[in-house]
Amino acid sequence: MTIYILSRGQKEDQDYSWFKIRKESLIRETPPIFKRVPVETVIDHQKPSMILARQDSEFLLLITGLKAREERTDFMGRSVRNSIAWVYSDSEEYEKILRYLAIRALKNELELELDQAINIGGEFGFQVDKDAIEQLAFPESLESKPAEKACKLGKNYPKLRQELAKELQNYSIPLRDGFLIIITTLKAKSALSLSGVWRGLSDRIENEEWEVISKTNQLLASPPSRAILSSQKKTTTQAALTIAIILAIIMIYLAI
Repeated sequence: MTIYILSRGQKEDQDYSWFKIRKESLIRETPPIFKRVPVETVIDHQKPSMILARQDSEFLLLITGLKAREERTDFMGRSVRNSIAWVYSDSEEYEKILRYLAIRALKNELELELDQAINIGGEFGFQVDKDAIEQLAFPESLESKPAEKACKLGKNYPKLRQELAKELQNYSIPLRDGFLIIITTLKAKSALSLSGVWRGLSDRIENEEWEVISKTNQLLASPPSRAILSSQKKTTTQAALTIAIILAIIMIYLAI
């Protein structure tokens, strides 16, 4: 497990940056998984948002835009926003932990606890209590019924947030790579549909009921599996080898 914090200090040169949380210190580092999961394409870090994704045997849970307390402001007096990212290896145990954290985020239970774990001071203008952060991820008992495969979208609306939290309480998430949950202020229904997400809620969707998304859009959006990519690469290599052999035969024939 690796935990990252995005925040800032009060001074002008203490701007927003990602930090890996270590026991006694913060290390400036953007989560490497962001290179494989294009989070910036579907959310605004300064707005309350959430992403749950799986990629290459790793889970990512990203929660952004959480308000800090009033005394934590930047050099222009603007309120500071905190974001947090958990990166876990893919396992049933960690899947339950991330479901639990996602449930708490959907119920707006993490903002205050995260804020209380971040204090003013230190080299970067804020310090993080690692033990307090880790205490956020001690889940209650969750069931793990097989996930419903249908992909659904709806408005970022209390009723649908509650329904999604209840679903995560009782059901596992699908066994596939890519976006699993997106809560955003940024994207319209068409963009979320093309992202291939399993469950998506957006301020820009008007429907206050879940809408099932057709498999056609999901297939268009889904990245090729590793098996398909490997097969395509093998086919391309074989074709190139065949062409090279034919050219060699032609050159020998012309030389004769």
